[in-house]
Amino acid sequence: MGSTDGHNNWVASVTTAVFDGRPVAVTGSGDNTVRVWDLLTGERVGTPWAAHTNAVRALATSVLDDRPVVISGGDDNTIRVWDLASGKPMGEPFNLQADSVEALAIGERHGRTVAVTGCYDTTVRVWDLQTRQEVMSPIHGHTGPVYAVATTMLDGRWVAVTGGDRTVRVWDLDTGDPVGKPFTGHSGYVGALAVTELTAGHQVVISGGYQSTTHVSDLATGLPVGALPRSANLEAVTTAIVNGRTVAITCDSNEPTIQLWDLKTAEPLGELFPQHPRTLHAVATAVVDGRQVVVSSCDGGSVRVSDLVVGEPTNKPIRHDATIRAVTATTSVTGQPMVVTGSDDKTVRVWNLDTGDQTCPPFTDHTGPVTAVATTHGDDRTLAITGSEDGTVHLWDLTLGKPAGPPLTTHHRPITAIATDNTGGLPRAITAGDDKTIRVWDLRTGEETGNPRKSDHRWIHALATTTLSGRPVAVLGRWGGGFRIRDLATNRDTTLQTTGRNGKPVRLVATTNADERPIAITTNDDWREPPLEVWDVATAQQLGRLPTLNVTALAATTINGHPIAVAASYRTVTTWSLTTFDKIIPDLEFPDPVNAVAATPQGHIIICFDRDLAVLTATRSS
Repeated sequence: MGSTDGHNNWVASVTTAVFDGRPVAVTGSGDNTVRVWDLLTGERVGTPWAAHTNAVRALATSVLDDRPVVISGGDDNTIRVWDLASGKPMGEPFNLQADSVEALAIGERHGRTVAVTGCYDTTVRVWDLQTRQEVMSPIHGHTGPVYAVATTMLDGRWVAVTGGDRTVRVWDLDTGDPVGKPFTGHSGYVGALAVTELTAGHQVVISGGYQSTTHVSDLATGLPVGALPRSANLEAVTTAIVNGRTVAITCDSNEPTIQLWDLKTAEPLGELFPQHPRTLHAVATAVVDGRQVVVSSCDGGSVRVSDLVVGEPTNKPIRHDATIRAVTATTSVTGQPMVVTGSDDKTVRVWNLDTGDQTCPPFTDHTGPVTAVATTHGDDRTLAITGSEDGTVHLWDLTLGKPAGPPLTTHHRPITAIATDNTGGLPRAITAGDDKTIRVWDLRTGEETGNPRKSDHRWIHALATTTLSGRPVAVLGRWGGGFRIRDLATNRDTTLQTTGRNGKPVRLVATTNADERPIAITTNDDWREPPLEVWDVATAQQLGRLPTLNVTALAATTINGHPIAVAASYRTVTTWSLTTFDKIIPDLEFPDPVNAVAATPQGHIIICFDRDLAVLTATRSS
């Protein structure tokens, strides 16, 4: 859904609440503040709460005297209670007389609301939120800092579940006594845990931490129920019910991703996006505009909201064996949405956009990295056209999953760009290469149409196709900046081109339509000019500029009449309105450089980072 950057240090804790009928997220940070965010708009609510004198590591929400409150704790060794409506502290802080508060949770003791804290000095402490008194002596048992706390009902009594050292322990909140024996089996300290009901009346604890597999244990007995594979170094965990399925939502210190797990089967269900650029610290769930979402935070201070979309269990990573260089999206003749990717591993792969499955074995005929991909339809079949550093162009029948003819070998240097004419007439492709030629192909015969065109001075880096006055044309990025137009029916250049240009070569071109007029977006390497320029193709006049730096991938489409551009800059992906030239969603961050993007009229954005593929779906903006 999006992200926001408001804290200026790591965000260690996140919780959610509903205030005045609106879902909000509350975050605590190493910048010593607590902040509240409107999850419908992404905007901060009020000013930062700045009473803590050191990092805020733990948060919880509750209700006192019919007022929603936030409880916070941190490295200043205090707990503070805040009025959620006003953001004002309620009374003096609780002075724990202990080391920093690492975790806290809200429970009940003798019918009164209490805060249970896990402290760095190895103790668990319980405080009455109304009297502000510690209701029992500190609970001892852990031999190291207590990094995780949860509360729940077990056999009719309130208990606290705590994690630290290498154990998970359960405590009776009425007496402070241990319930059963410690849960053992962790090979490192327990840094995060959550409690949920796996089946009716059967509660489990999900726990994990540094260099330790994430375990699922029976709360009543402490016996192992299962383990989540490949989930060492657990940083945060929460749970949710999605379509009747109990789901664990985890993040660990090795991956900047949010992982989903089916708790009954311990099978992975996929990942959530947008991803964070750095280590995640906290996750929480909420309902926003009728949708379940996950709110997460990371080292860099960002807070992100991802739709909680759960697929079927899968152990198949959606990835190539090397960096993905090119991507395009299409629809098969049977109506299935598909994505075609080309990679440095010399393969072309075809994916079902709905399921994430490969629709056929990889195409392996290229002998060099695949640098360009395009698709088209013709004769009741869907074709992919791919180009490689080996200088060849291959045609693939995506319906049958096999070559659609012999390779096109007229180019004798690496292929730099491919586009197709999808106007519904003669299926054509246009290719450009390092041999400084631009060629147009009849895809029914595999023959060139007309003579190849020599490009301006050097090779063409990028091209795209569109329709101008009812005729299919190619928009060719010029060596000196801007573009020129080539008529695909005659395979001749037109007189239409941008004028007065003396810049650097255009590296990327994308086209779409706005109010039935073709528009183009171009970018070049000239530091003296804005990175992205938007053009009216019919007049070759500039319509506007988009201030995205160092663009590495570019795509455009029109969704429900709204033209958009998607641009990647290193690990950041930005989506722009081509009507207002404003960002339409917050920037998306990925863990690796983004080398290729695509966008579809159905609202899908496909992002290729390193060897991985992410598919995002546009939703209604709140």
